Amino acid sequence: MTSQAMLDSGWRSPVFASKALDAAARCWFATVLLGQAIFSMYIVMFYYGSTLQGNFARFNQVMPAGYIEGDGPGNVAVITHVMFAALITMGGLLQLLPGIRRRLPALHRWNGRIYVLIAIVMSLSGAYMIVTRTDLVAGGAFGHTALMINGGIILLCAVMAFKFARRRQFASHRVWALRLFVAVSGVWLFRIGMMAWLGLHGAPVGFDPVSFTGPFLTALHTLTYIVPLLFLEVYLRAKAHGSATQKLMTASGVALLSVVMLGGVLSATFGMWLPRI
Repeated sequence: MTSQAMLDSGWRSPVFASKALDAAARCWFATVLLGQAIFSMYIVMFYYGSTLQGNFARFNQVMPAGYIEGDGPGNVAVITHVMFAALITMGGLLQLLPGIRRRLPALHRWNGRIYVLIAIVMSLSGAYMIVTRTDLVAGGAFGHTALMINGGIILLCAVMAFKFARRRQFASHRVWALRLFVAVSGVWLFRIGMMAWLGLHGAPVGFDPVSFTGPFLTALHTLTYIVPLLFLEVYLRAKAHGSATQKLMTASGVALLSVVMLGGVLSATFGMWLPRI
């Protein structure tokens, strides 16, 4: 076997590295698909169920100051936000399924338009909630700022994804659509990150559970609302024109992230979501 053939067939070969990166990405998406499907079920069962019963005060079991008697605009913002949460979560997963894009392009287009519209509405309603109900959002001033930045990123990505789709520049559209999906998933990532941490330590460590502030929450807001977008850029660049070594390192990072996320999904499912249904 020649040295070139050995290079092409070894674990450091470009072919192996590309397959490893694709496999890691599939594992990541499978974890996201599982976690967000369970999260959507929880939203429907808890929030939709409470809304159909007219029991809006039940929101306060999960969201401090989620429902305030007499505050019509604020309550509408909260209810709109949580009603759309399940739709945007499942809609985003449908957009990422290659089979939907190939076999049902009309569904992909219309679901994408609805997804972008809901993302914009939720960003604006979320910003209104942060400004008018500071107790609703955990993490103090830093958490509020991180969420506002996340909302701005969502608006930017939504506009850019829609613009490139209209221009039929689909390569650029897919990149911005991925960025939008990751940005929209920030709230979900925060929850599974919190539960992974609590599952690891068995108790609140690094933050005050009463005021819900502390160094861990500051780090978590950064890790779930800002860092994932940077990680996505590393993945996109490695996949597009990275060396075999870069692809293998990125694949290892994606695989490790998937394992951590799966732990958070399981902790959130059995420690937070299922008990409230």
